[in-house]
Amino acid sequence: MDLTPRHEIEEPEEVRRTIHRRRRWIILVIAVLLIAALAFVTAQGLRNATLFFRNVDEAIEQRTELGTSRFRIQGRVIPSSVQGESGVTTFQIVHECAVAAIRHTGDPPELFESPWIPVVLEGRWVQGKSQTAAGADSHYFRSDRMLVKHTNEYASANEVRVNEEPPAGFLDDCSFEVPVDHS
Repeated sequence: MDLTPRHEIEEPEEVRRTIHRRRRWIILVIAVLLIAALAFVTAQGLRNATLFFRNVDEAIEQRTELGTSRFRIQGRVIPSSVQGESGVTTFQIVHECAVAAIRHTGDPPELFESPWIPVVLEGRWVQGKSQTAAGADSHYFRSDRMLVKHTNEYASANEVRVNEEPPAGFLDDCSFEVPVDHS
């Protein structure tokens, strides 16, 4: 039994043009959506990649220029300053005799418990009174992301940055004393 039509049905030219236009618009809309999604993903990646970081001394010195913009700050955690309560960890970090008060939201990594551990924190300066080993301050650093240095690869690639072990005389030139935790 042959079911093929004996006469081909001819589409009018107008119907063919309409179908072609619709296909063109659908392809155009899909292309625009894909480009927008790609641009969004790229922008997010670049935004995260362009967050610059400063050592504590640089961040304090450039506080006015940094304002409330997000950046990364690095230094060594002063062991006796660490306190945690209700998901907020407060502590101080030091580099080149400059000390910053930190309020970190979230759980710190396990290695955070190591004394004098170098950390890189992501966040921003917030105006508010704080007390540090170096004295009173008008700002503290609010952090929501913490990276703890724990590999030798970082040290060899970033020798001018903070070292794994505090060097001999780490705080000798500082005008303040760091309280020692005897617990």
